[in-house]
Amino acid sequence: MRRVSLLAAVALVACVAFAACGGGPVPTPFSIAYPAATADGDAVAISLIDQTGLVTGLAVANEAAAEGVSAVPGRPNALRASWAGGVCDDRVTLVLNKLGAGYELAIHNHPRFTAGIECDASAVTRAVDITFTQPIDPAALSLKILFP
Repeated sequence: MRRVSLLAAVALVACVAFAACGGGPVPTPFSIAYPAATADGDAVAISLIDQTGLVTGLAVANEAAAEGVSAVPGRPNALRASWAGGVCDDRVTLVLNKLGAGYELAIHNHPRFTAGIECDASAVTRAVDITFTQPIDPAALSLKILFP
């Protein structure tokens, strides 16, 4: 009986040690509700999957920004990503990956299925602030806009 208890204790320690060390970054989803593009529209769900282990937060940007990546004034560990989406998007998925010496933020705009109803094809600009564990140069983060 004592041998089984010892074996169980060793197994538990091994599991905890393995979980703490990890084998690399674990994707962590961050989610926000982005304000609707039109008065009668719904909020757009935006989720960020971090494949780098560097992201600590995601928020709707307080002010508009030109499309691309820029620094967030007064927040050295944050970058603002801004891109064009559609007014009929019902969700957006962001995926952050390491790319060479820098990073790539793949942006997947997902338009809702309209069952034959026409949707306004106009574009809307969306901007989010991404907070990191460390300062990152805006030039080190590239955006890649994808559509499903």
